[in-house]
Amino acid sequence: MTVTNPDVIIVGAGIAGVTAARTLMQHGVSVLVLEARDRIGGRAYTEQETFGVPYDHGCTWLHSADENPLSSLIRDQTGYDTFDFGAREPIYFVQGQGEGGRGARRATEQEIQEIEKAEDALYDDLWAYDVVTHGDTSIHNLRPPKNKWDELAQLRKGPFEAGVHSDRLSVIDYQTQYETGTEWMVPQGFAAGIFKALGSVPVKLGTVVEKIDWQGQEVKVRSNQGTMTCRAVVVTVPTEIIADETLKFSPGLPQDKMAAFHALPMALLDKISLQFDLGFKALIPDADTNEAYIEAPQGMDQIDSWHSHLLCPFGQAMSTMFVGGQLARDLTESNQEAVQDFAVSSLASVLGNDVKKLVGKGHATKWLADPFARGGYAYSSIGKNHLREVARQSVANRLFFAGEALHGKWATMAPGAYLTGQQAAHEIMDHVIL
Repeated sequence: MTVTNPDVIIVGAGIAGVTAARTLMQHGVSVLVLEARDRIGGRAYTEQETFGVPYDHGCTWLHSADENPLSSLIRDQTGYDTFDFGAREPIYFVQGQGEGGRGARRATEQEIQEIEKAEDALYDDLWAYDVVTHGDTSIHNLRPPKNKWDELAQLRKGPFEAGVHSDRLSVIDYQTQYETGTEWMVPQGFAAGIFKALGSVPVKLGTVVEKIDWQGQEVKVRSNQGTMTCRAVVVTVPTEIIADETLKFSPGLPQDKMAAFHALPMALLDKISLQFDLGFKALIPDADTNEAYIEAPQGMDQIDSWHSHLLCPFGQAMSTMFVGGQLARDLTESNQEAVQDFAVSSLASVLGNDVKKLVGKGHATKWLADPFARGGYAYSSIGKNHLREVARQSVANRLFFAGEALHGKWATMAPGAYLTGQQAAHEIMDHVIL
């Protein structure tokens, strides 16, 4: 069911948009969500068609789960299970002749200690740095890598986590965000759990909003499906869609607001997921939802000196390779077969070439190729962290904004979308729906 003359139109049916809609509906406000895709969810999307099991294309983890407001939402309202991913130990592989002609071997205890030492040193420096006294800087400049262990620590903070290399990551943005170390996953699907808990909203799919005219008494929302009017609009699209004016406003947004969106470009983190015959698990029998870091073998793409995989999630004969930053951008230009081969070759350097015979299905997310996503989530340019709040603030009590990029403490994470969606809805009720 759709609403023909809603009080509020919401642009985008991701977590922020659906949360804003549900919050307004619970207070008797009529809403309509306009979504460009043929599905809801945005960058939070679970489906089972590809592999026959729940597969999250985007959001996967309940980060800082002990503080995360979505933890109780999913656990208490859906009956879905949660899995303590943070309790799993990473597995490390370094280059060097191994058994069976493999090009990599398991890291020794001494090497693992060196890896952990580098990770701890970077973490300590990040939290010890006084931004007020010294000004913002990049994570890379704060502690330039001196060896391959330092390089791995930088990659874990950069491409593997933030979707952009550490020379572009703001220290103050990192310091602002939650990181308690408690990490959960949702075997039935992270996004599926969120949207089941939130509930349904009136949504019109396949509706690409092109222009928002807010100069008259009513706000006019023009899309490929026609023009609608309302009293207020909540905009939840990715930052770059506003920054490059793919979505137009009349009058244009204030200069300080546009500057804020320009300062929050989209990072890119993609998944290359593979499903294997059951024999895959015998190749690495101790893997069960473990991160695996593989020193990049000679002859492979050397943009990143390490590769990141998730092995045997929830005990399944599967793996997911995480590629971020420039490597992910380069792979976007390759076809699915080439991208899949890249992930398989990385694993083969550890598990031997026999792993190639066990591959069944594969899938690469390629978020950059999605014109309604433009990437994974937004990072803050150096010295621009404060502009997340500027981007979030409403305009003339008619235009309201929400999304993961617009929340300081939960930026880049699903709770940022959820909480700013709630915030936009409450501001509308306070200032528009009196």
